[in-house]
Amino acid sequence: MTAIPLDTHKAIKRLQKVGIDEKQAEEMVSLFGELYGNDTATKSDLEVLHHDLKTDLAEIKTDLSWIKKFMFTVGIAVIIAALKYIFLG
Repeated sequence: MTAIPLDTHKAIKRLQKVGIDEKQAEEMVSLFGELYGNDTATKSDLEVLHHDLKTDLAEIKTDLSWIKKFMFTVGIAVIIAALKYIFLG
């Protein structure tokens, strides 16, 4: 888990300054620390995500390439059929 860039003592004192008792302030800062620490993405998390996205995009490009070739073939077939109909029709 990544260290939290938070001065917990200062946070507790600030909460006490606005009227929260010490025990509640400590618990609030502790809870915030747990929540913040559990949801923080690390550099390695981002690298894995980046790799996964690149892989997914490569697969999409491959799929689109196949679809483009298929549509081109269908288009040629339609043109040939239309020309046949017009001239031999």
